[in-house]
Amino acid sequence: MVPTDTRTDSAPSKPNGRIELASQAAPNPSKRDVIAFSTMCLGMYLGLTNIQIVNSSFKEIQGGLAAGSDQISWVLTSALIAEVIMLPLSGWLCRMCSTRWLFTGCLGGFSLASIGCANAWNIESMIIFRALQGFSAGALMPLVFAAVYTIFPPRRQTIVMTIMSFCMVTSSAVGPVLGGWITDVLSWHWMFWISVPIGFILMVASALLIRIDEAEPSLAKNIDFLGISLAATSLLCLLVVLEEGRRQDWFDSRLILSLALFSGVSAYLFLWRELSCRYPVVDLRAFLNRDFSVGCFYIFVFGAVLYIPLFLLPLYLAEIRAIDTLQIGTIVVVLGLSMVVSTPIAGLLLRLLDLRWVALIGFGGMAIGTWLQGQLTADYGFAELVLPQVVRGLASQCCWLSVVTLALGSVHPDKVKNASALFNLIMRLGAAVAIAIGSNELENRTLRHYSEIADTVSFDQPAVGESMPRLAELFEGRYGNSPTSDRAGINLLVDIATRQAMIMAFNDVTRIAALLAALALVLLPLFRSRQRPDQSATTLNEQL
Repeated sequence: MVPTDTRTDSAPSKPNGRIELASQAAPNPSKRDVIAFSTMCLGMYLGLTNIQIVNSSFKEIQGGLAAGSDQISWVLTSALIAEVIMLPLSGWLCRMCSTRWLFTGCLGGFSLASIGCANAWNIESMIIFRALQGFSAGALMPLVFAAVYTIFPPRRQTIVMTIMSFCMVTSSAVGPVLGGWITDVLSWHWMFWISVPIGFILMVASALLIRIDEAEPSLAKNIDFLGISLAATSLLCLLVVLEEGRRQDWFDSRLILSLALFSGVSAYLFLWRELSCRYPVVDLRAFLNRDFSVGCFYIFVFGAVLYIPLFLLPLYLAEIRAIDTLQIGTIVVVLGLSMVVSTPIAGLLLRLLDLRWVALIGFGGMAIGTWLQGQLTADYGFAELVLPQVVRGLASQCCWLSVVTLALGSVHPDKVKNASALFNLIMRLGAAVAIAIGSNELENRTLRHYSEIADTVSFDQPAVGESMPRLAELFEGRYGNSPTSDRAGINLLVDIATRQAMIMAFNDVTRIAALLAALALVLLPLFRSRQRPDQSATTLNEQL
C-alpha cells in the first residue's frame, strides 16, 4: 500500500490541547490527485445517471418483463432503498478498506449488476439486480464528498464542490432523457449495457490512480454486525412503509403497521447500540457539531422541496395533459439545465457572500419557484412551466452549496467520511419521506376536492340540466339516441370533475412544499457567518 499523504494524517495537538485542522496545512493537490478525483467524479456521475435512467422507460420495461403496474415502480424503488442502506455503512467501509479499494469494488459491483439488469428474465430478477446496482452506487457520492475535504485545501474546496455539483445536476438532467432516447433507438436493455464498459474502465482507473488514505484492516476484527443489521432493518422497513403504505391503506394494513413498528424499534436499538458500542459502524457524535446538525436539517428540507415538485410534475403531465415520455422529458430537463447554468453562479456567490445570504437566495428562490409551479391549470404546457423550472433550478444550487459547505466545511478530515455518509443519508430520507407524504396527500386531496365539486353540482340546477343533453349528443353518433349515450355523458362529466380535482390537489401539495421552503428561512440565523480559511481551525477547536 502506498504511504498515506501527510494531509490525511492525524492533526497535531497544540500545547493548549486544541486540534488544528489538518486540511489547513494541506498543500496543493498533485496532478495524480486531480486525475484521481476526476475519475471519482465520473464514477459518481455514472452511478447517479443509471439510478434515474429508467424513469422515462417504465412502460417498455413493464412490457418486456410482463410486469404488473404495481410492480414496475420497484425497478426504481429497489435501487433507491439499497442505496440508502449503503449510505450509513460507507464511512466505516471506507476506513476499513480505504477509499481506493471501496470505490474500485463499488464500480465493479455496479458494472456486474448492470449486466444482470440487461439480462433480467422477469420482474423479480430485475428488482434484485437493480437493488445490487443501487447498493454499489450508494457509496460513490459520499466517497467523492469526503475526497473534496481530504485532498483539497480549504481555499479550493468551494471551487471543487461547485464542479462536483455540476456533475450531480447534469446527471439528473441527462438520465431520463438519455434513457428515453436509448429505449426509442435501441431497446431498454441498452440502458444498462452502455454502463458496463464505462464502469469497468473507471474501475481499473480507480485502482491505479486513487491514493487518498490507507486501509484500517484492524476494524475488521471489531465489526459491529448488530449495528449494521439494525441499521439495514430499520431503513428497509421504513422505506417499504413509505413506498407501499399508500397502496395498502397505511396503518389499516397489518403489514404496514408491523413494518412501521419494527422500523421504529430497530431505529431505537440502533441509536442505543451506536452510542454505547466501542467500535460503532456509524459515529453519531458527528451531530454534536452544531454546524453539521444545522446543515443536516436544511438538507432534509432541501431534499423534500426539490423532489416533491419533481415527482408531481411528470404525473401531472401524464395524467392531465396526456403527453408522451419524450415531451415530459423535454419539459423536466429545463430544471436540470437551469441547475447546470446556476452551478458556477452559486459557486461565485459562495465566495463573495456570507453563507446566510447564499442560503437566503437559495431557499427563498425555491419557495418562489415552487409556488409558481403550484398554479397549474388544465392547459399548462412547456411555455407556462419554463419560468417555475428556471427559478427552482437557479435557486437549488445556492441551497445545495451553502448547506454542504456549512455541514462538512468544519468537520475534521478524520471524521469527514462518516459525516459525509450521514449527510447524504439524511438528504435521501428527506426526499423519500416527502414523496411518500406527497403521494398520500395527492390522493386524499383529490378525493376531497372531487367531493366538494360534486356537492356543488345538482341536476336541479338549470345550467346542469341544459348541459346534460348536450353531453349526451356527443355520443349519439356511436350509441344513437339511447340511455347508453346519457350514461356516457354522465361519465364524461365525472371525468371532467375528477380532472379538475386532481389539478387542485397537485397545486395544494406543490404549495405546501413552497411553504416548507419559506418556513426554513426562519432558522437561517443558525447559519454561522462565513470565516476565512485561517479561522477554520479556531472554529473547529471551539466546537470540540
